[in-house]
Amino acid sequence: MVLTSGILTAVISAASALVGSLVGSVVLIVTSYLTRKQLNRQLELQSLVSERSAASFIADKRQCWIDELRADMSTHIALTQEIAWKWDAFRHSVKLKVQNEAAFADEIKNKKIADSINQEAIDKFSPENGARDRDHHELHIRIIFRLNPKEALHITMIENLKEIRTTLSDLQKKPDENDSILDKISRLVSESEKYTQEILSQEWRKVKQEVAYPEALISKIPKPF
Repeated sequence: MVLTSGILTAVISAASALVGSLVGSVVLIVTSYLTRKQLNRQLELQSLVSERSAASFIADKRQCWIDELRADMSTHIALTQEIAWKWDAFRHSVKLKVQNEAAFADEIKNKKIADSINQEAIDKFSPENGARDRDHHELHIRIIFRLNPKEALHITMIENLKEIRTTLSDLQKKPDENDSILDKISRLVSESEKYTQEILSQEWRKVKQEVAYPEALISKIPKPF
């Protein structure tokens, strides 16, 4: 009886030790699982914060690009029109002055008067026109550098800007075509306004998408290695 009681006690002790070991193992496994799960959540949260921070940074840069393009294009369009109008006013004023001065002169004297007036007007007009043209050319180059030569809408815009520069040059080189050139510039300016609006709208959509879906933006950025 005593032997049986000892055996029972030993069995119970062994069973208790086994149960304790199993419980300890289960607790360790559960604790490890919960710790790993918490760590994964923290890593996911850190990754999300990092993605949102990067997306916000890129969105801020894109918004800055939008603001600068809008400002440059506003100045470019205004300056394009000013150059065209100044040329038109210059030609009309010279023509009118020649007509008034030469109204009662003979043909030979008329030519001398016209040449004198033309030269005087050109000497006065050239410096201020040259300054406007330099400013316009600088804007032209700066805007070209902002645009992406691989995007269809940007390519169209670049071609439009180049045509504006060429057409403004024609104002000086082709005085007999002054009216048709002015009409062409008016058309090009309207097209330029349209393309600018489309590009700005396109880029603004990208800003909203980058902020709303940062993971999609980050996934498109190639790794440095």
